Amino acid sequence: MLLQYTKKIKTQDLIFFLSLITTVIPFISILPYISIYVSGVFFIFTFISIIFHFKKTLLPVWIINVVSVALIFQALVNISPEDILTPALEALTLILSIRFIGKKTSREYFQIYLLSLLLLGASTIFDISWFFLIKVTIFLLLTISSILLLTYMKETLQETLSAQVFLNLIKFAFVISFLSIPLSALFFVILPRAPNPLFDIGFAKAKTGFSSTVSLGSVVSIEEDRTVVMRVKMREIPEKELYWRVITFDSFDGKNWFKTVKDGSPKMLSGDKISYTVTLESLTEQYLPTLDYPLNIYLPNISYEYPGVFRIKFPSEKLIKYSAISFINFTLIEEDFSAVYLNLPQNISKRFIKLTEEITEGEVLPEEIVKKILKFLSTYQYSLKNLPLSDNPIEEFLFIKKSGNCEYFATVMALMLRVKGIPSRVVGGFRGGSYNPFGGYYLIRASDAHLWVEAWIEGRWVRFDPSGRPTRKSESVVFNVLDYLWNTLVINYDLKTQIKLAKSLTIPKFDFKKTNLFYFIGLITVVILSFQLYRLTKIRKDPLQRFVKELNKHGLKIEKNQGLEEFLEKIENIGLKEKALEFVKAYEEIYFKDKKFTKYDLEKLNKIVDEIYEDFQSRRSKNQ
Repeated sequence: MLLQYTKKIKTQDLIFFLSLITTVIPFISILPYISIYVSGVFFIFTFISIIFHFKKTLLPVWIINVVSVALIFQALVNISPEDILTPALEALTLILSIRFIGKKTSREYFQIYLLSLLLLGASTIFDISWFFLIKVTIFLLLTISSILLLTYMKETLQETLSAQVFLNLIKFAFVISFLSIPLSALFFVILPRAPNPLFDIGFAKAKTGFSSTVSLGSVVSIEEDRTVVMRVKMREIPEKELYWRVITFDSFDGKNWFKTVKDGSPKMLSGDKISYTVTLESLTEQYLPTLDYPLNIYLPNISYEYPGVFRIKFPSEKLIKYSAISFINFTLIEEDFSAVYLNLPQNISKRFIKLTEEITEGEVLPEEIVKKILKFLSTYQYSLKNLPLSDNPIEEFLFIKKSGNCEYFATVMALMLRVKGIPSRVVGGFRGGSYNPFGGYYLIRASDAHLWVEAWIEGRWVRFDPSGRPTRKSESVVFNVLDYLWNTLVINYDLKTQIKLAKSLTIPKFDFKKTNLFYFIGLITVVILSFQLYRLTKIRKDPLQRFVKELNKHGLKIEKNQGLEEFLEKIENIGLKEKALEFVKAYEEIYFKDKKFTKYDLEKLNKIVDEIYEDFQSRRSKNQ
């Protein structure tokens, strides 16, 4: 409604703010992964650019170029073999922000859009959820609108435009964006998918999810993977009991956890018994996740590989469905256990042992030792970014980074317990899950992957979770469906899926006597959209059509066989009559002399129509 009463919009202002909003989208996408310094500088440059824009102040181009080169050089200096991406992204962000302070012609704006597109593309390294599709859609709409405005300004040489023209440009941008979706989807489906990345940028990273090996110090960043791992049909239970056991590790060599115990049976297992059914994707390397501590799994061809750990004997790429019984709030007492649960890596440092002794000084009881270790680790920060990346990851975690993911927290606690003579092991699996009350099942994703500690205290294994990892809130059914479709149709669409799809395709045999309604509706839709696109592109090239349409909208209709000058006699408003007469004389001067409408003529005639529109809007505003 506000646009209806706005007399004129400055084209330069509109392009500037649309472009500024366009850059904000990729900036928000990478904001959690860049330094506070870079984020602060971006906000400062953005604020300064707004002030400079209204004060008509611009930095010389040579200053912009010098600063850009300096930022690129700074990025090169900060690049390390372990992390190439982050310094490059930070330099790109700063270059993008400073571009708004300098001269802004069409060339500079196109550079801004290109830099923004690069940043948005780079953000997929950190986050490829379906929210990215929303960001791309908004980015596409804003960019197309800005380009149309730039083209309009260049073609018409007008410094202002009416609200109606702006709305038409927005409609045009919507149409272009909408028509690009089928073509983009087609390219996505048919273009060959590379089985591996075309090149490695040297950015050590990983995704959340289950792994039968735990290797510390090998990745600097872990991105959230929202892929669904399993659905578990069961009643809802307290959040604190949602630990899904997959594998147990007993030995650590300084960087890697692995298992050496081959078999073991509990002497006594008790607790609250619960039955459930699991529908499992083939994402856990033949291991079968179970709730807390399993009593039994009802599935043929499985092996009991480790205490509480089951595995199918043959690999499967299909969904696996099995029923199981587990104990929550369990008490697990084993007849004996291997001394491996007390082993320490050969390269464990005196510094680590000294820290452990300082933390637990004066404590003898295992429960008190555990409390002291948990309290100490609670001062550390849980993070998936900027992880320790060295040959001694535990030392870097404890004394330098002081932040890390669950692997570091669980490893440190398990080793500290062993230093104090308390047997311990690390359990890998999943924690939490989103409960769907309508379907009566838990949804567990790859991002729920987790490691925790079990300690042998007073003749039984007790679970401890030192990382303080935040649990994921319950999701709506709609979000579950969107995530499932996004991961299935987009993220997991790889070369194998593409080949399978190609083999399944057959050439349809059309029966023209029984026309498919779907194809008929699709054809009609394409025709309507094509006509709308043609009409929107033509409207600025036919000022007479705009003139007649504008008058008709306000009750001034031209009868058949009625001349334009004869029609103008009916207009009572003197100001409007003069503007209309000015248009008609200018139009007839060209048309009746068989002249060609030049670019200047079209601009002049369209400008008069814009003024007529503004006159109508002004009188309408006064009447209201």
